[in-house]
Amino acid sequence: MIYEFKTKKVPSLSQVGGKAKALIETTKAGFDVPEGFVLSVEFFDSWIREIKSTEQWKLFLASPTKEKCDELKIRASKLKFNDAQKKAILRELAALSDSTVFAVRSSSPEEDLEDASFAGQYDTILGVTHNKLESAISEVFTSMLDTRVVEYKKLNNIPIDNPRIAIIVQKQIASDVSGIAFSLNPSNNCYDEAMINASFGLGETIVSGQVTPDTYIVEKVKKQIIDKKIMEKSFGLWLKGDGGTIEKDNKEPKAQALSDGRILMVAELAAKCEAHYGKPMDIEWAIEKGKLYLLQSRPITTYLPLFPELITKPGEEKYLYVDAMGLTQGFTESMSVLGLEIWAEMVDVAKGGTMPKGIDGGIVSIHGRQYIHVSNIAKGLGVRGAKKMFQSYDGPTRRAFESLDLKEYLPAKKTKKMKTVIGAMLKMALRLGPGVIKASLLDHKKVRDRYIKISHESKRELRSELSTSTPFDQSMHESLSYFERIIGSAGIIMGGMSSLAKLKKLFKGEDVEDLVVSLGMDLEGNPTSAMGHYMYRLACYDEVKKTRSGKEFARRISDRNYSAEFLEDYDRYMALFGSRGFKEIDIASPRSYEDPSEFFNQLSHINTSRNNIQDVKERRKKAYNQLLEKARKGGFERQFIKHAAKYQETFGYREDPKFVYVMAVDRLRRLALKIGNRFVNEGRLEAKEQIFDLTSAQIVKAQKDKSLNLMKARRENLELYKLVEHVKDWPNIIDSRGKIIRAIRVGEEGDIIGDPIAPGIVRGKAKVLHGPYEKPLELGEILVTKATEPAWTPIFVNAAGVVLEVGGPLQHGAIIAREYGIPCVSGVYNAQSIIKDGDMLEVNGSSGIVKIIEQKT
Repeated sequence: MIYEFKTKKVPSLSQVGGKAKALIETTKAGFDVPEGFVLSVEFFDSWIREIKSTEQWKLFLASPTKEKCDELKIRASKLKFNDAQKKAILRELAALSDSTVFAVRSSSPEEDLEDASFAGQYDTILGVTHNKLESAISEVFTSMLDTRVVEYKKLNNIPIDNPRIAIIVQKQIASDVSGIAFSLNPSNNCYDEAMINASFGLGETIVSGQVTPDTYIVEKVKKQIIDKKIMEKSFGLWLKGDGGTIEKDNKEPKAQALSDGRILMVAELAAKCEAHYGKPMDIEWAIEKGKLYLLQSRPITTYLPLFPELITKPGEEKYLYVDAMGLTQGFTESMSVLGLEIWAEMVDVAKGGTMPKGIDGGIVSIHGRQYIHVSNIAKGLGVRGAKKMFQSYDGPTRRAFESLDLKEYLPAKKTKKMKTVIGAMLKMALRLGPGVIKASLLDHKKVRDRYIKISHESKRELRSELSTSTPFDQSMHESLSYFERIIGSAGIIMGGMSSLAKLKKLFKGEDVEDLVVSLGMDLEGNPTSAMGHYMYRLACYDEVKKTRSGKEFARRISDRNYSAEFLEDYDRYMALFGSRGFKEIDIASPRSYEDPSEFFNQLSHINTSRNNIQDVKERRKKAYNQLLEKARKGGFERQFIKHAAKYQETFGYREDPKFVYVMAVDRLRRLALKIGNRFVNEGRLEAKEQIFDLTSAQIVKAQKDKSLNLMKARRENLELYKLVEHVKDWPNIIDSRGKIIRAIRVGEEGDIIGDPIAPGIVRGKAKVLHGPYEKPLELGEILVTKATEPAWTPIFVNAAGVVLEVGGPLQHGAIIAREYGIPCVSGVYNAQSIIKDGDMLEVNGSSGIVKIIEQKT
């Protein structure tokens, strides 16, 4: 029932909780831990049984309100030790050397875990003397029934009907200085840096937030203090000789709490704890009469782990990575195993060998994530070439690169794969060059029409079905060949980009950037824009407006119980755009045609009475006429007409190659689900969708060999997905020692600074969305989100303005904002946290400034 810290066998976490278990483990490992013991969960069994037999417990389970929690706590506070419990505690106290004052704290089996810390939820009693020990234990025990603990459990999906607690009784250290230390730097995730907080007296003033402590950053490899913030620590909490604690003013509140030597000593202790547990640790420490003690240790629950393949050892070469998913694709969730493999193949085709695959190349695709290996690219292309490559990315990413010395991340040697990059770039130039030259200098319409012909042929073929008897990898390469073919004809798009550059040059210094951007609104050939128009058309049908639910819509579609006109339009839409959906580049993602109920949800969010689609062409025409008039006055009318025509007749196709890829993915999805269904019928998978957790090689092998254990292969493939399943906010730039690189831009007071994407100034109430259909975006509201992809297109129809955390001018959200003429600012770091639903915003898409005019109260 009771375990000394010096016990030979470490008890289970379920018996003593994570905090006490760590104290026993670190004592056993030789750390200087103040002596003590733990009253196990079993020790309190009789108390728990008595609580559960009460009327208050029944009322609490029926309605776990604060009032019911308080009533239950009052009942629990009346519990007393029985004779056996008293004798056991007295026996343990006698075994302690000279301890007269104790710290009494909780150690719940649910506390200080890697996915739930319960930080500050349970009570801690300091300076407890022998005669007050029972009441202190009772107080800590009762705190597990506090409303804050109950609410935390509910928030983290932890059952509230089985409360458990163990309680630590530990010698109280009369510390001169105390604090907290992290074995990595939580402010930037760097594994090579330790962060230390320190203040005078007991550490409770830091934990409770009563005092702002000093902060020291230590580079652990070099054992150097790299930063200090010395704060004014006006008072401290001190241990009284006869028990209890007392607050006293500090005589030198601005003095450095720890000497430099002791800073390094605490950093070393944190590093030793990390080495012992093999994971980043958060520790509490104290110094009494010059001796450093370890008071607590627990895993850091909020850090970002790197995949083993990306990590380099401390003190060795460091590499820099850019997470490509959020920056380029508009979502940050990890892709499926098969989805990432297919996407990586596509990227390789699109880049033509200029960004070789693999950890020794330019693109690393592992465990659902895709990274750009900046270090290898910088070594292959030179630092200047690497920085230039990221100029089209969003503002925070560009500024982060500007703040970096890339030479710090240069490998000593260029890899074999990176030695082939220059040659691959020349080959790509030769492949695309003729089309670009023809589009720029000759008849761009012929080049465009050839592209359209190839695109239509590819899409027609991609609507056909594949055979399940063909090895899956062959079907994969055959489907991707259509994307490869269309990429070879995509010079027309680069021709459009060239004309846009010439238009900007013609009007340089004229302050007409907004008008030039408006020329590109709603251009012919953009499949995402066309999809938005078609969805608007479907949403306008009265019979759709009268449909009450997605379930009704799906049933009527299945029964063909709508008008022939609507069904013809619906079928046409699905034939053209049914392959699209949320996270559409991932083969594991459902498509529009698979879920009519969800498709209805998207239609129902479109405001058909007034939206951004209705007048966008007129606004584009108006911009054209204004520019034409300026061109006439400037004497370059013919040049303007020529380049405006080329731009408007070609640049709209820039999203078409990706759409062809999405259709190829959908074709492979249909095939994979058929094969997956066969594997289910053979008893090799539990659900057909689990095929997306396999590689193409495993699928091919399974097609031939029925003895292959697919569930085992699937589990192994997903093992490292678990490492990052808790990560919600993926950083854009990170190095191989876990350091997250950010550059924050500062504007005038009240300004939120981003990058101008689509011109115009608008005011409206903010609607913060983490997913496209999380809640309705009403007409006139301003969309605030991390990033978007094509599945968000219907949302833009209602948006008065758009604020994005990530994404450059060619990211989906930026493109659609320009297409629909919606003022848009991107690169607004942490926008979803800074801005709240209902805040009145002013979005200036021309200057890149967002202002919170009025906060919702």
